[in-house]
Amino acid sequence: MTPPQEYPDAMYLHGLNLLPQFGPARLLKLGRHFDTFRQAFNATSQELQTAGVEPELTQKFIALRTTVNLQTEQENLTEQNIRLLTFRDRNYPKLLLEISKFPPLLYYKGTMEHNDELCIAVVGTRMITTYGRVVTPRLVEPLVEAGATVISGMAFGVDSVAHEIAIKKGRRTIAVLGGGLDEKSLYPKQHALLAQNILDTGGALLSEYPMGTPNFKQNFVARNRIISGMSVATLVIECDTKSGTLITAQHALDQNRSLYAVPGPIYSPQSHGPNNLIKMGAKAITEANDIFIDLNLQQLPQEQKAQDTFGDSDEETTILKLLNYEPIIINQIIKTSGLEASTVSSALTFLEMKGKVKNLGGQQYILAR
Repeated sequence: MTPPQEYPDAMYLHGLNLLPQFGPARLLKLGRHFDTFRQAFNATSQELQTAGVEPELTQKFIALRTTVNLQTEQENLTEQNIRLLTFRDRNYPKLLLEISKFPPLLYYKGTMEHNDELCIAVVGTRMITTYGRVVTPRLVEPLVEAGATVISGMAFGVDSVAHEIAIKKGRRTIAVLGGGLDEKSLYPKQHALLAQNILDTGGALLSEYPMGTPNFKQNFVARNRIISGMSVATLVIECDTKSGTLITAQHALDQNRSLYAVPGPIYSPQSHGPNNLIKMGAKAITEANDIFIDLNLQQLPQEQKAQDTFGDSDEETTILKLLNYEPIIINQIIKTSGLEASTVSSALTFLEMKGKVKNLGGQQYILAR
C-alpha cells in the first residue's frame, strides 16, 4: 500500500481553512492543541471535539475532507502564483501577531520577505473628491519616499490612489483583499492592472481567504483588521459617517495603533468622517512630517520654498505665488494677477511642463509637490 503523500504543514492548514466556519479563533485553537496542522487535518471526530471543535462543525469538516485533494489544491495555488504564509513562518508580519483573532494563514502573491517593515495604512472613501486627490499625494509621497510601505485595500477612490502613488515612485505597496486572490475572484475586476503593477514594483496582494472565495460584504469588514493590524499607524483621508473606513479606524484604536485623520471642509460629506475622528481624539494631519514627528521617525528634509514660489519669469513667479494646494480656476488667476489671459495660459502650460504646476482638469490648477 502506498503511504499518503506528505505536504508542508501550511497545506494542511489550507485544507482546514477550506471550511468557512473554521475562522481564525478555531484554527488557532487547533494549532494550540495539535503539534502540527497535519495532525489536525487528519484527526478523528473525537480528537477534533477534544480540541474544542463543536460536534456539528466536526462532522461538516470530516465530510468536506473526503472531497479535498491536497495535491490538486497545491497545483491550483501554484498555477495562480499564490503562496501560503502561516503565523509560524519567520516572514509573517510581526505586528499582525499582536492583534486579537489574527489570521493563522495568509494567501499572498508577490513578496513577503520582511516581518518588520514599516507599514502605514492609508484608507478612505471610494467617492474621492478633488480635495482628496490633492491631499493624498501630498501626504503619501513623502511617506513612500522615506521608506514606508503603504497598505490599503485596492478599492476605488483613496485606496487605489494611495497604491498608485507608491507604484509611480517605484516603491513597495501591499493590498489586502476581501476574497480569493485567483484571477476569477480578484475584486474589483477593473483593478487587475493595478494589482499587477503592485506586484511588478515589489509589492504584494494578501488575503486570509482561499481561492474561489467571493467578496462578501462581511469579508471586507474582517479584512480591515488586517490592514490596520499590519500597520504602525492608520491614516484616514476622506470618508462619510457610514463608511467602512471607520471600521478600519476603530480596529486601529482597538489594536492600540496610532490613528491620523485629514481635516476637510465642514460642508463636504466626505470630510465628516475624518473631522469626527479628530473630535474623538484622532490626530489631525496636514503634512507628512506630522506623522514622522508623532512616530519619532526622521523628519523629512526641509522643502526649498524658493523652488515653489519662483519661476523663470516675472509672470511665472506672480502665478506661483497665487497657487497653493487648493484648486483655483484660471479665471481667478487672471483676475487676481492682472495679467492677460493669453499670458496666464501660456505661463501655466510652461509651469506644468516644468513640474511646478498640476492641471486638475476643468481649468483648475494647484502647485505640484
